[in-house]
Amino acid sequence: MDVVAAREMVGDGGGPWPAQRSDVARAPYGREPYVRADIGTGTVDAKAIAWTRTTVQLKWVDEAGATRTQWVPAAAVRRISRDESAWRDPYDDYGFYYPDEP
Repeated sequence: MDVVAAREMVGDGGGPWPAQRSDVARAPYGREPYVRADIGTGTVDAKAIAWTRTTVQLKWVDEAGATRTQWVPAAAVRRISRDESAWRDPYDDYGFYYPDEP
């Protein structure tokens, strides 16, 4: 299946996709930064799981318990601490987020 057909099957993926895969940066699993973002229909607390200079891919769990991902403009995203986030990933590397705790 080509990319165009795949996107038509799943919709637009929630926003602008990066033009080149090589432009995308990622944090190590379990160490992704927490962010607060405007997704057009409201604000979500999420993790930034991938990003380019102009876009950020978010991951969060919605009110119904479904995991969501969406690409949004970087200007719509600001970093927050894990403690500020309304949603916390249960698979986080706690030592990374809380280095001073035993």
